[in-house]
Amino acid sequence: MAAVAAVRHVEAERSGLACGVLAGEAEVWLAPSRAFMLRDPPPIPAVPLSQQHKQRKDAALETLAFAMPAWRPLLRLPVRVALLDPPTGAISASSRAWPQHVLLSEDAFADDRELCEQLLHEMCHQWWYLIEEIWALNGPAATSSAVLPSGTAGRSPSEVLGAAHVATALMRWYRVTEPTSARISTLAAYADGCLDRVDTPNLTPAGRQLAHRLQEAR
Repeated sequence: MAAVAAVRHVEAERSGLACGVLAGEAEVWLAPSRAFMLRDPPPIPAVPLSQQHKQRKDAALETLAFAMPAWRPLLRLPVRVALLDPPTGAISASSRAWPQHVLLSEDAFADDRELCEQLLHEMCHQWWYLIEEIWALNGPAATSSAVLPSGTAGRSPSEVLGAAHVATALMRWYRVTEPTSARISTLAAYADGCLDRVDTPNLTPAGRQLAHRLQEAR
């Protein structure tokens, strides 16, 4: 987080957006609104969560942290969660263009288990995006030509790794909370499929290190 704050502060200074923020105050760039300001992204298709949705979101994050205590600091990442609007068919969404912003559809609130899974899924993406702010993961010759096991096409090597990261984290969570769930084997197969098709030669050294770490976690 300190490295991300430092990188963002330098970026803000270069872009003339530092707005009087001193280097010793770089942590302000960890706020979702400040991070968003640095990207100049398109509008987010979302509306604020209702109070009931906020309470359920907070309870789900606490459920995740209780089940996986080592993840508690990671789940405390400052993230603005909003309701996906208008609906797109996706159950949840996030983007590097919207740092530290997570969008959930109404379907994500179908039950507590689904909400926990979607929040964990998107928090994994958020941490992956932060890693990519510090280190490039795609090499200069990388292309967005990979197809995920789900059939989603047009993915770069780092995006394939990111999908494996999500599946691996979800698999670990289910092993603790529902050790007999069929979801575990489905997620394991998905993670394996991602790692088997990632374009490793076109990853940077940092990308290859992450790929190796995910291979170890299979």
